[in-house]
Amino acid sequence: MSYGQVVIKAPKLTTPVKRVKPILLDLDLMRPHEEIISKRLNDVKEFILSIKAVDSPLIVAPIPSAKFYLIVDGHHRWAALKELKCTKAPSIIVDYFDESIKLYTWYPAFKGELEEFFKALDRLGVKYSECRRKSSGITLANNAAFVLLNSEGACIEISGDITVEKAVSKVLDELSLTGLIKLYYYGLLEHALEDLASGEVSHVLVRRKLTKEEVMSVVIRGEVLAPKTTRHVLPFTPEETYTPLSLCCTQ
Repeated sequence: MSYGQVVIKAPKLTTPVKRVKPILLDLDLMRPHEEIISKRLNDVKEFILSIKAVDSPLIVAPIPSAKFYLIVDGHHRWAALKELKCTKAPSIIVDYFDESIKLYTWYPAFKGELEEFFKALDRLGVKYSECRRKSSGITLANNAAFVLLNSEGACIEISGDITVEKAVSKVLDELSLTGLIKLYYYGLLEHALEDLASGEVSHVLVRRKLTKEEVMSVVIRGEVLAPKTTRHVLPFTPEETYTPLSLCCTQ
């Protein structure tokens, strides 16, 4: 069976839609804090080309003591515009440490054979071992990058740091691109576990969420996290502005 699709399952939000006039900000002044999902990038780039515009502004925040901006939301739009040889992106600047901006994480899940996943981890030298799933919840050890669960109660702890998280995400990305798995990202763990129980997905990867200070520290060090490690929720949803591509790609 061939899959080759990335499904994003974000929770429904009740935040108000707000029209904020974006500014055109240099792409080179923006700093990503996550790696890019290849399939997602291709989809976003094709969408931008099809409408000849950027539908929604990127959300960015000043990096302390630097002239650069952290990309809070819009990594794939930023990467797509870079690939299209553009120089600017419509952007809204926010205060990252404002309490109204919340930080959560995404939970990867997939439908497909587990064997290929572990073969890839073995080739990369990633360590994993069986763990015990507690009825009271899921607890990650300090040295755990992920805990992998399936509907039959299996629990596999994948050990490691940011480097291992990125390796696991790369494996998921490659398996998705080759059609061996159907890749999902869930905004809420309970939704992922519900779909695991129903059989929509066969495996769920659980990880802990970072703090804003940890995210900013990663960017200041010039590093990036695994794709979709963070899920930011703003106090408002920016209204779509459809900035013409011609404004972004002027030299």
